[in-house]
Amino acid sequence: MLSYFIAAAVAVPLLWLFGDLFYSLIVKALYSRWEAGIERDPDGVRVGCREFTLGEGEDAVVLVHGYGDSPAAFQLMAPALAAQGFTCRGLRLPGHGLPMGQYRQTSAVQWRDAVRATITELRGRYRRVYLLAHSLGAAIAVEAASEPTAAVDGMTLLAPLVEVSSRRSPLLPVGTWYRLLDGLLVFTDYVMSPYPTDLWDKSAAVLVREDKFIPRGVIRDLFALLARNAERAKTFRIPVLMILARHDLVVDNQASERFFHDCAARPKRLLYVENAGHLLPLDQGWKALVDEAARFFREEVGAPAGGRATEG
Repeated sequence: MLSYFIAAAVAVPLLWLFGDLFYSLIVKALYSRWEAGIERDPDGVRVGCREFTLGEGEDAVVLVHGYGDSPAAFQLMAPALAAQGFTCRGLRLPGHGLPMGQYRQTSAVQWRDAVRATITELRGRYRRVYLLAHSLGAAIAVEAASEPTAAVDGMTLLAPLVEVSSRRSPLLPVGTWYRLLDGLLVFTDYVMSPYPTDLWDKSAAVLVREDKFIPRGVIRDLFALLARNAERAKTFRIPVLMILARHDLVVDNQASERFFHDCAARPKRLLYVENAGHLLPLDQGWKALVDEAARFFREEVGAPAGGRATEG
């Protein structure tokens, strides 16, 4: 009996390591095939995923994309916001839109600093600076704007990632799967998302530029960022419009609602979209979101940073 347990104790880790190695080789082969079909510019950025500036308004809006995405997420919203009189800066987060060798070197600190640097740059040139951020980009925006010196006048958060939803996670909560696999994977340094894009308007799928292959370091930084943001609600005072997709499969709406109700922001508004998925900037109803954001920034936020009245 003892020998049986010894054999099992040796066999199980070996089988796991073999499975891990086999999976890593499969993912690398799939990534190579996917990469062969991607067109990149001379700097290695995926075509269509470059940062951009649109519009000539006195007020600037920094657009911050989400997990595995790029400024292409705002290819519909940015021209519409520019037409309403805003200058839109589509920010490409460090590492995003680049080949895996560069993507795996990025970190949440770089993402946060990129947002802060953009805010600082625009603050010197525009009357007001707003943030419009999606998913992970919203989590980054919350961290970047939480410093007392953050010169942000208001924020629109689209399907903000406060906690990851477990609606598509088999057997265990997604956070539990993350902790287990992060400690047990040895050979696998990037993974392939098994889920389709949460997008109700299937005709918009041709506009999507998401990466299906994500470095484990990016996933690790994602969960660390969410942990840091968990205690920020009560001290978060920047005017915020939060827009959630009612049937979102990616983010936990209840967690987002808790953040909204706990935060000290004034003014603040919470809206739900009934017939769209997580990718709100490209899904049906995006035009209405542009109108809501523009109205919030212009009519409800009030005075620029530094002169804004706040409610305790």
